[in-house]
Amino acid sequence: MRLPLKEKAKKNQDTVVLLNQFYENIKSVFEESIRNNIVTIETKVMLGDFSVIDTKSFDPNKILTLFQNFEKMLNTKSKNWQSVPIQSTKSDDMRRLYFQLSLEIDKFYFYIYMGIQFHSLLYYQIDKEVIQVSKKVRELEQLNNDAKSEITKKGDQIIKQELEKLGYTGVDNTQLFEELFTQKDLTRNLVEKASSIEENYPDIEKNNDQIIKLKKELENMIIEIYQIDLASLDQNKMLQGENGMVIYVDFEMIKNKKTKEKTSVINFEKIPKETVDAIKNELYLLHDLMKKGLKA
Repeated sequence: MRLPLKEKAKKNQDTVVLLNQFYENIKSVFEESIRNNIVTIETKVMLGDFSVIDTKSFDPNKILTLFQNFEKMLNTKSKNWQSVPIQSTKSDDMRRLYFQLSLEIDKFYFYIYMGIQFHSLLYYQIDKEVIQVSKKVRELEQLNNDAKSEITKKGDQIIKQELEKLGYTGVDNTQLFEELFTQKDLTRNLVEKASSIEENYPDIEKNNDQIIKLKKELENMIIEIYQIDLASLDQNKMLQGENGMVIYVDFEMIKNKKTKEKTSVINFEKIPKETVDAIKNELYLLHDLMKKGLKA
């Protein structure tokens, strides 16, 4: 079940209050830490049409370092909390940076996800070389397009002339297609003669090589801008593609330790007091470690 839980007027209310307070505490610490460690800077970038705009960016590596430091502290100070190595994922212009924690006490299991989801946008750095190289690429591409158009026209003329020599003057397209389909030698001969025209345009291959080289130069002048809204997100909003700070906590009961089968159906009144006390100690420990470890 996902925290926070609905509080009901039953004997189990103290445990529910404990879990909900834990969730609110670590959520507050985590989000405050993210806000304090994300420093947005103003910068200028160039668009594909060479216009220059103002934008903002932050450094995700600072958050990565923050997570890494906390992970080291947790692994040193706690024997029961388990952490999954920090992960970074990419999908189109969306990025995720997050870590996961888990805790197993008696037959109860905690899973915690904490991370950020943000946009990664690509621009050109402000450099006259970007304009010059881009224009050169367009010029070479236009030269190749013009040359290919000439090749197509000349190829069509050669095929037409060859067909006329073979007596196919005035033949409708359907009949001509059937002839070409059935007479492989004829087809092969026409293709070879038409293709031979390309030999008179060696600059096409040279231009292609140059275009590839120039585009690599452009790639080296691309910069990545990172943007985030410091909104509080749950898992659903994260999956919908919103960006911000993500934290959610699941609390479940282990039905079968061998198969790791779990259930969210829990009778809180039947949780032994010693188990509740053990859970309380671990929750307090994690909250304390987060306050110490998630700092600038």
